[in-house]
Amino acid sequence: MRQRFFLLSICLLVSGCSGAESDKEQMPANPEASNPSLQFRIADEEIRRVDLETMKAALPTHRLDFFDHMYGKRKRYLAFALQDVLQMAYAEKWKPASFTDVAFQALDGYEAVAEVAKTVEEGGYLCFADLEVTDWEPISRKQASPGPFYLVWTGARQTPEHAYPWPWQLASISIVNFAEEYPQVYPRGLSVDSPVYAGFQLFKQRCVRCHAMNRDGGKIGPDLNAPQSILAYRSEQMVRELIKRPSDYRYTHMPDHRDLSEADLDHLIEYFRHKRNEVNGIGRE
Repeated sequence: MRQRFFLLSICLLVSGCSGAESDKEQMPANPEASNPSLQFRIADEEIRRVDLETMKAALPTHRLDFFDHMYGKRKRYLAFALQDVLQMAYAEKWKPASFTDVAFQALDGYEAVAEVAKTVEEGGYLCFADLEVTDWEPISRKQASPGPFYLVWTGARQTPEHAYPWPWQLASISIVNFAEEYPQVYPRGLSVDSPVYAGFQLFKQRCVRCHAMNRDGGKIGPDLNAPQSILAYRSEQMVRELIKRPSDYRYTHMPDHRDLSEADLDHLIEYFRHKRNEVNGIGRE
């Protein structure tokens, strides 16, 4: 009796395992894993989504070998020229004066913005394969994979410090009018020669990718004006320090901005003061 029970148990166990393996074999594969896609928008409206294989068929592929500022060393990639990608997605729509900027959004919500004038320059590439490893070499202190799409620039001065975005894990690209897309960030009614406007330009180039003003902007770091301005709970000197060298004060993913001058920091403080004092219509919830 025990022997029959033992044999029956073995049969059930083998049968159960076979069934589980059969279920696994029948599970559909995730097409995004092998053929990722990129979303293209005009402001908040999606106009198309294009997968990697379609881009490979439509666009020239470039082999890059250059100094990657994010890794701090030379790297080799397969990539599409950014101009070709934007031309394929938007035709001539991305060049008119009605659109001031191109926004690049990553999977985690990080959003970097570049003026349209920068995106028409030579040197921007959308990488889709790392030629030095099987998948992607981990990047940054997070040790994240840059794939499936990683935006790079090959020019010596096309760096984050000069307002060229380098987002990895890119999920979508949007052409926008900055003042309309981020109305709470944009300082209206001011001369472009004013210190406040200079501070806004720096905030746009360095900060909006992670931080918001009145809930407009990046979602990675804290909002710097709502429900209270950062100047309400940090001294101006401390704000300067946290902008320029945050790694001296805390473990953080926020990069240092040691290249900023005292005049740059003055302009950012003027911008924060302006946003604190203006009537913006955002209530406290």
